[in-house]
Order: sequence, then structure tokens, then C-alpha cells
Amino acid sequence: MEVLTDEFFRWVETCGDMLKEYELGKITVVHHNDADGICAATILSHLSDSMDHEAKTICIEKVHPAIVKKIHEDREDEIIIYTDLAGLAADTIDKIDNGRNKVFIIDHHPAKAIESKNVFVLDPELSGISGDTFVSASTLAFLVSRTILKEMNRFAYLAVVGSVGDYHDRSGGLLGIDRFALHEAEHDKQVKIAFSGHKERYYVEFFNEYADIVARRLSNLGFVDYENRGYKDAMRVCINGFDERTIERAEKLEEVKREKFQKAIEQLNESGLFKEKYCQWFHLGDSFSPMGVKAVGEFCQVIKDMSFVDEDKYLIGFQNVPDMIPDIGKIELNSVKMSCRAPLTLERRVLDGKMPGFDYLVPKASEMVNAFADATHRIAAATMLKRGKEKEFIEVFEKLVEESINIKSSN
Repeated sequence: MEVLTDEFFRWVETCGDMLKEYELGKITVVHHNDADGICAATILSHLSDSMDHEAKTICIEKVHPAIVKKIHEDREDEIIIYTDLAGLAADTIDKIDNGRNKVFIIDHHPAKAIESKNVFVLDPELSGISGDTFVSASTLAFLVSRTILKEMNRFAYLAVVGSVGDYHDRSGGLLGIDRFALHEAEHDKQVKIAFSGHKERYYVEFFNEYADIVARRLSNLGFVDYENRGYKDAMRVCINGFDERTIERAEKLEEVKREKFQKAIEQLNESGLFKEKYCQWFHLGDSFSPMGVKAVGEFCQVIKDMSFVDEDKYLIGFQNVPDMIPDIGKIELNSVKMSCRAPLTLERRVLDGKMPGFDYLVPKASEMVNAFADATHRIAAATMLKRGKEKEFIEVFEKLVEESINIKSSN
């Protein structure tokens, strides 16, 4: 309960009050394409509808200046809400928007504060609460929405699904502010807490299914079928529930993902990872197409503790970013996405403060190679960089780790 600070809830109420004051009628929700981003966007778009605003959603995989420019160029006097991304991009968004719209960033990744009349950042990291452990984007969306309309409490189950989708139950159960949302869902008989070994599982009455299975299906629709706007179906599922056709589709997408992952695992087993002093890395190119670039992060998560991965080296993967963004159109990005994870042995050292975390290494390395980092945590992170800059990024990353180790040892 120590993470349920008065300061943070005042921020939530302030965000809600500012949204309540809006009367112009158009709200665009820009969101990520995994279970957490989908659940958060569903809550916020339904809130907009309930407030009699015209709601539109745009699903993107990464924040990038060219993408932000495309989103904002034809909008004026509207509200634009970014959720489950953009925590580090407030200044970029503010400059591109140039005061034309009111922008809310509702994110749980490490963020940068901003002094702006038009951009408001609601992020637990800015008040010392870990967004990697204690609060998901969908929980934030739920908290903001229920401060505006009490009826939004009925979406507590989506906060639970989104939190589980982001592995916030990895220590055995949901914690902190996520657990607050869980208690709300349990109190309203939306969710039942069950146990599987040492770990809690959450049975969601609305879906007649456990939250981890629901989250997996939503993410499959969102990023495995990103090119075909599967996230739109995932959002409909959040409100209407699964039908047999959608379940079958989600499971087929799971098989597509499994086959592509297995092929890549076999190739890496055979050829090996590129090994540096502190990190190990690989490049998928276009081999995961047509899956979205969320896939490289999921793949890193799957393989990080396999036998061919060194347990004491940072794991980094690259995947080419398509120039076609389904909800926006073609943008010449010429970019790759970098995702990274820490194998379990290294993860413990990072969390103990003995090794630097991705929340420092990735933004700093990105800055040094002119890349654009956004969603970063201590043990998982991502960035977008120009194609051809991959090796330079690795070299800078290695240098930063070396410097951090030397500073720690000198202290």
C-alpha cells in the first residue's frame, strides 16, 4: 500500500478534471498494440463515447517524430491521448503539435517531465512509482476514467487483463496500484483470484477465461495481425467478448507466431548470437513479417533464458520496421526496432543495482546515435534507429555499460 501515494492520486484526479473540462467533442486515442495498450485504449475510447465525444483510435508500435507529425498535422482544437507509450516523448510531441491541441500522455514507462500549457503527462515513474512493477497503462486509464464517471468502474477487469499482459504478475501476483484495480474488480465480482502453484491467476467472468489467456489472445490479434488491424477486433472483444471465430483466429495467430519463433530459434541455435563483452545480439531483418515489430520484444522474452543465450550478457534484437502503418498510411521511416531483455541472472544483478538497467542504457545510447527511445524499463526496453546504425548502437551500448561498471566499482 505504500505505493498508493496521495500525490499520485491527486495527479490522476487532475488529469480527470482536465478531461472533464473539454467540450469541443473530438478525442483521438493513440495506443500500443499489445494487451495493455489495447485494454487502455478500449477504456479511454469508451470513456470518450460516454462523455458524448467523437472518439477515434490510432494504433502505433513506436513513437517517432515522423509518426507524431502525421498524427497531429490535420488536427486542431482536439484532445489527443497517448497511452502505453510516449512517456519519453512529451517534449517532441509538444514541439510538433505547437499548441494546436490538448495532449495527454497516460503511460507507465520511464518518462520525462515537461513544462507545457498543452501537454500533460500522467506517469507513475515521475512520482517515484515503478511502472514496470506496480502500475500498467490500462490501470492508469481505469483510474482516470473512474474519477470522471463512476460507471467506468465496470472496466476494472480490463485493468487486470492489461496488467497481466505486461507480466506485472511475474512475482506471483499483481502488486501496488495494479492490485488496487484487482481489488475493485474482485469486489464487483468481475474477477476471481485462483492459485496455480506459487502464483495467482485471475479468472475474468466477462470472458469466462483466465486473464493470462485473454491477454495472450489480445496481443496476438494486436501485433501478430497488426498489418490487418487485428487490434480493432481486439478492442471489440474487450467490450463484446470473444466469439468462436475470434478465438479460433487468435489461436491460429498463436501458431503463426510459434512457427516463426521456432524457425528463428533453430537458426540462432545453429549460427549463434553475435557476442560482445557485455551484450549478445541478433538481427531478424524481415523474417517476422507480416507480424508487427512488437514481435522482436516478445521473441527476446521467449529466448532470454534458453541454453544458447549467455545468462550474464544483455540480450538485444533488431527487426526491420515496415514503412506502412495501418491507421496512418505510408511513412518513409527506413528504421529498425531494437528490443532488449535481461536474462534471469543478469536481471537479478540489475534489480540489485549491481549492473546498469535498460532504463538508463537505452535512452542514453539512443541519444548518442540519433535514435528515438520511448518504452524503457530496467529489464526491458526498445528504441527505433536508422537502418545501418545497428553496429554503432551496439558499440555505444557497450561503452555505456563499461563506464557504468567503472563508476560503480570506484564508489
